Amino acid sequence: MATYQEILDNVPQSVKDKFLIKKRERAIEIVKEKISQSGKDLNDFDDDEMEGMIADEEQNLKGDQLKTILVSLLTMEGLTYLAEL
Repeated sequence: MATYQEILDNVPQSVKDKFLIKKRERAIEIVKEKISQSGKDLNDFDDDEMEGMIADEEQNLKGDQLKTILVSLLTMEGLTYLAEL
């Protein structure tokens, strides 16, 4: 069975790039929503602060993705177990 890294190595770079772009766009949307909810303006933050907030949201998205993958695997394993009964 192929390891996770081997599978990622076989994915074309263009697919990886598209995924990273989408993740970054989503992180930017989340940051903009949080800023607007706080009653502040985008101009109240400098570039370094914005980059930091976006990077934090990207990490949160990565954690959410890992949780989703884990739940999916556990669900699939559970269904396989039930099918064997």
